[in-house]
Amino acid sequence: MRDHTAIFNKSGEHVVTIGLNEAYGLWQIVVVQREELEFFCADKEVAFAAWHDEFDPETGFPRSMAGERPHEGGAPGSSSN
Repeated sequence: MRDHTAIFNKSGEHVVTIGLNEAYGLWQIVVVQREELEFFCADKEVAFAAWHDEFDPETGFPRSMAGERPHEGGAPGSSSN
């Protein structure tokens, strides 16, 4: 990833990296706690706007995943409800 920016939360934890993925020619948002969560955008401005509008600045996760946390045991997506 080239021309990347590491984003930290208020606690100083690195939560997201945004940068140019040269292989795809797209800007990529990578959630540090789950590197398999990658999001691609057409340009730098769109990537940073998406980060601002769609991601939680404390966890780095998309707001649509608000109830989910990094895998710490048990089956992913499992619930005790």
